[in-house]
Amino acid sequence: MLVRLFGKNFRSFKGDFELSLVAADLKNKADSNRGVIEVDIAGVAKPLRLLRTLAIYGPNASGKSTIIEAASSLRTMLIRSSREAEPGMGISIYRPFLLDKQSAKASVVLGCDVVCESNLLHYELEFHGKKITSETLVRLDKAGPVKLIERSGTDKIGGELITRSKPNALYVQDMQENVSVLSKLAHLGPAKGKESATPYYKAIINAIRPVDYSYAAGFQPPMPTPHLERFAKEPKYREWIMEHLIRPSDLGIASATTSRKPTDVPELVRRFVSDQGSDYQFPDETIEVAFVHKGLNDKAIPFDDESAGTRKLFNVAQEWYELARSPVPVTFLADELSASLHPRLLWQLIHTLNDMDPTRRSQLVFTTHDTGLLEGLNGELPALRRDQVYFTKKDAEGASTLYSLAEFKDEARGVHNLRKRYISGLYGAIPLLEEVAL
Repeated sequence: MLVRLFGKNFRSFKGDFELSLVAADLKNKADSNRGVIEVDIAGVAKPLRLLRTLAIYGPNASGKSTIIEAASSLRTMLIRSSREAEPGMGISIYRPFLLDKQSAKASVVLGCDVVCESNLLHYELEFHGKKITSETLVRLDKAGPVKLIERSGTDKIGGELITRSKPNALYVQDMQENVSVLSKLAHLGPAKGKESATPYYKAIINAIRPVDYSYAAGFQPPMPTPHLERFAKEPKYREWIMEHLIRPSDLGIASATTSRKPTDVPELVRRFVSDQGSDYQFPDETIEVAFVHKGLNDKAIPFDDESAGTRKLFNVAQEWYELARSPVPVTFLADELSASLHPRLLWQLIHTLNDMDPTRRSQLVFTTHDTGLLEGLNGELPALRRDQVYFTKKDAEGASTLYSLAEFKDEARGVHNLRKRYISGLYGAIPLLEEVAL
């Protein structure tokens, strides 16, 4: 579970940024426990109260997607650096703020705090063009913080995962400058026991899982994805998606059919893959989904003829199923969640997510322009709590800032006016429309 995502000098953020999923102590009683997950942490008297969902608002090009990319970049470093980085190769996620000469040459910092079983983990990475300058992994125990990994360049690498494990100590003797210690130990070190970095690695990558929803309204993928395979083979999985996502979004859909057909991969694509030296074998078959619509004559409509909203719901259904059902907590960070979805449908999805069984501990962080989530419907509370709303904006020098709605002290004025206040510019983070001319 994600507690905090932070960084410095990354993309459009010249200074520090921090996204916190720790719930605020809201005065409104109806919101006190809504959308909150309570987690017992070793060494902490009271449960840690974490938000189930969080939305980031702001004008185009204000830095919303950069927050998602920060999580994605950190995850990429952990998953790939020990497997793919060659000596002397540049660090691909090194993307500093370029509109300032000093920042453009300075280090980037990315990190996160996550829950790992009953412990808090703090992971932080600082890096330059081709070199990781520092790396820290700390676990909060009952007795206090325990430094598991402490790295300064490649010369000084310590921490309990190294000092108490001969295999791990051997693996870090010749560390490449562009490889994460945690990545290397998780992929090559002991897989189990107190010496293993695997539990910490898994907790972090599960807490920063990015998904790009901006393309989800597209057509059915030409290859059989795990989602398609599962939809075709598992009746319970298929019915959950139909009952909770597809039918509510289009009342005319009655059921779904699946069929297999030969994979249609253009010869040009096959030759390109072969020319790259890849031994990838394209599957012989793919899975085709069709939804049966009710009418004078019920008929199965090809997937590619469905509305963009229906296609999107189906293509993102796997993540929503995990949010509702996964026994292992996972945090999705989704860009452009609201694209192609009707505002009322999105409102209901987020509202339902906030009201979900508290024993389910998955989370959703997303970017959006849909201000309807800030407003109550039919006498109900807004889909989002005040502390579940963040904003991004840019200053005159092109640098982004991230801040929370909870920082504004106007809660007592009523929760149903948040949308109106945001649109009026009270919270900032809106486009300067008066500068637009046609």
